[in-house]
Amino acid sequence: MYQKEIKQSNENIVFHSIYFTENSFSIPDLTKITNMTFPTIKRVINEFLEKDIIKEWTLSTGGVGRRAVRYKYNPDFCYSIGVSVDEEKIKFVMVNTVGKILQSKIVETKDEDFIIFFEKNLKVFIKEIDSKYLSKVIGIGISIPGIYNKENHFLEFNNIDRYESSVIKELEEEIKLPIWVENEANMSILAEAIIGKHKVLTDFTVISINNKVTCSTFHKFGNKSEDYFFKASRVHHMIVDYENKKKVGDCISFKVLKNKIMEAFPDIKTLDEFFSNKKYRESETGKKILNEYLNYMGIILKNLLFTYNPKKLIICGELSQYGNYLLDDILNIVYEENHIFYRGRETISFSNFKGSSSIIGAALFPIVDNLM
Repeated sequence: MYQKEIKQSNENIVFHSIYFTENSFSIPDLTKITNMTFPTIKRVINEFLEKDIIKEWTLSTGGVGRRAVRYKYNPDFCYSIGVSVDEEKIKFVMVNTVGKILQSKIVETKDEDFIIFFEKNLKVFIKEIDSKYLSKVIGIGISIPGIYNKENHFLEFNNIDRYESSVIKELEEEIKLPIWVENEANMSILAEAIIGKHKVLTDFTVISINNKVTCSTFHKFGNKSEDYFFKASRVHHMIVDYENKKKVGDCISFKVLKNKIMEAFPDIKTLDEFFSNKKYRESETGKKILNEYLNYMGIILKNLLFTYNPKKLIICGELSQYGNYLLDDILNIVYEENHIFYRGRETISFSNFKGSSSIIGAALFPIVDNLM
């Protein structure tokens, strides 16, 4: 390995070690964690101090002789922009390195060339970022419901719009920032794996239920930061009801649920009103809509459990905003009496990101790829 690569590898290992702790640390602490020598850690620490990645915190107490200086990670040493795209809207956020949203915006899509519309609104969002943040923005991550096929050099923002991947390079040149693009389920996986409540797991699956339904699996197979992979599947197009020729997306997409509820209850304006009011949710019509929806979801979740046998199956996407109302019923459907799954009801949970996992994962992507 070349000397530059070794140096970069050392920095990535140290960064990975300090990123995942909220506690202060010393150089001796890091030598134990990383198995690197004191001079190597000292060099990296000095570079991190210059880049504002860490700050001096306190002097350690106790012991005899000179006390070791302690440091703490600075989550605001840089920022990143996250974008999520669907057929109805484009969401923008700017986050710090631990996913704290500092600025956000939603733009409804219009009937015009998508790339032109996207570029125009991305530039507007960047201009609106406070100058004290903008100078530290290191990149942009874009979450899409379609696929980014690097082998065949194309990407699909949805089922209709397919573009040559060169449009990303052209966009990078226009806005003067590097761009990462991934499927929304993979972006949700990234958020869950890096800062989610199940980040300690080495094996889990997410199903992202937005206007499109996507799925991704995560596997970590070593102790190094790069020792993991995730892979999305196009579950949206899988047949779940052969008799009626229904696909997964026809049965459990967020759009399907939303449209059925809004049509049945024309006096409400949002799903929040439906779920928070028992008059709607527990009415005969409300129960019928939810029962049909959840029965289809139960079939799909069972198939994922049998296919992947994950340690955790996390339901992400806009549907996760209403997980408190749905989880018990879903578990009762999936884990019926005498079920034969290896793991129990604790396997399935809703994401804590309340519909924002894919955009937060997108925003974290440049940080993870650059520094870990």
